[in-house]
Amino acid sequence: MPYFALQVGKDWRVSKGRKKPATLEQAFGQVIIRYREKLGLSQMDLAVATGYSLRYVGDLERGTKSATLRTMNDLATLYKVSLGSLLTEADALLGGKERQDKTPVSGKGRSTKRRE
Repeated sequence: MPYFALQVGKDWRVSKGRKKPATLEQAFGQVIIRYREKLGLSQMDLAVATGYSLRYVGDLERGTKSATLRTMNDLATLYKVSLGSLLTEADALLGGKERQDKTPVSGKGRSTKRRE
């Protein structure tokens, strides 16, 4: 069976709107897309600049893979922003949802008496 490459027509609409992220990975992906586009880089440019594969960059941007701290730091260095600002922006996009879903850690249930 012959292989036919799909030709994308110039008049095809591409959705640029991004929906609200459901996970922290998706939120982080949207943040790195925003910075990449601000610098005018393609995914391939980002992959070459960071030394990561094009597939991995795409997975990070879609939120299907979790970035390691080293990866996040590499991206922050390339974008010339602090690692904290990338994470803060992702958290803001998420709306602090994950933090609200989890019960806060408290000292309840722990005995303050010393065992002898």
